[in-house]
Amino acid sequence: MLTKVRYKLVYNRSHRLNRLGEGLVEIECSQLGRRIYFTTHTYLLPGQFYRGSVINTPNAKGLNYALYKMIQDIEQVELEYIKRGVEVNLPMLKEAVRAHISPAAKMSEFGVQVVEQSDRKHLTKQNYQTLLNNMEKFRKGSLITDIDYQYIVSYDKWLRDSGIAHNTRISRLRLLRALLNEAKKRDIISTNPFDRFRIQQMISKKGYLTFEQLHKLERLTLYGNEDKVRDAFLIGCYTGLRFSDITTLRDEHLVNGWLTRNMGKTGYMVDIPINELFGGKLLQIINKYGTISSLTKSLGSNCAVNRTLRSILDRIGVDNKIPFHSSRHTFGTLLVQQHVPITTIQKLLGHQKVTTTQIYSEVDRRAITNDLKKLTKK
Repeated sequence: MLTKVRYKLVYNRSHRLNRLGEGLVEIECSQLGRRIYFTTHTYLLPGQFYRGSVINTPNAKGLNYALYKMIQDIEQVELEYIKRGVEVNLPMLKEAVRAHISPAAKMSEFGVQVVEQSDRKHLTKQNYQTLLNNMEKFRKGSLITDIDYQYIVSYDKWLRDSGIAHNTRISRLRLLRALLNEAKKRDIISTNPFDRFRIQQMISKKGYLTFEQLHKLERLTLYGNEDKVRDAFLIGCYTGLRFSDITTLRDEHLVNGWLTRNMGKTGYMVDIPINELFGGKLLQIINKYGTISSLTKSLGSNCAVNRTLRSILDRIGVDNKIPFHSSRHTFGTLLVQQHVPITTIQKLLGHQKVTTTQIYSEVDRRAITNDLKKLTKK
């Protein structure tokens, strides 16, 4: 049963006067025995307030109008909730008023405010803005409280019918879920409709080099920076290390045929037997430069390295959209093809869950299926 909030003005609730002998006027909101208060920033002398009204002051009429207008503004927020069938509680009301957001606020306005107030990365903020623009195309002027389970189902279908790529669609639904979680935290909505909506998993698109392509890359004649980028990529193929871990790889990480270090992303310790993996080819790279640091310290940014890598891979007939991180996928996939136990690959890659590593088995199965399809067409 809906319980309406009651409003009234109270004077000097703290029983303390300021240096001018004045007390603060506040708006009391009560519901089911609980109370919250909003300041009016209005101070009066004890004889200037009586039974909820300002008295004994020349501007009493104007002050009373302003104070009751404040009550009306707060009550209007409550009424907007009620109109949409949302049962209001005091924390919801307080947060909505504090954030200057009512349930009648447009989702686009709320989203912009949340993103601007956050410390999210620039690219993430751009993705949120794209989502909000996209939602306006789907259903212009949608309010926060308009977004229920049926809205999400319809929006998801609209994205499908619009030809939006699977992973892009999933990404937008996740961003929308995050915004609604924020609305719930702020008590603007009582529940997140995504609690009943299951978002599909993204389709993994893990590019990797085949053994044949890897051998072509090894034999390719390169000079200067291109040579260093190729060798750094090969280190990733031979060890499964991420770019960030390769650039911080130092000679002290290599002891008695083992590469031992903490992974920068997860902090997970990995032990990699470099003599046993890929014929010990990592040692050939180390010998080429004298020390591993001579190579890893001279690499540029990930972005710059990827630009150079695209040019190199294009020369050996490999999809030049494959990024540096694909060296890690190459490592995992080629070990699967050599029938290395999945739990061993898990430890080498530093995965905490074996389900993460099993992706490489799926990639290998897809490759086998595609090869068989090609044979049947001949």
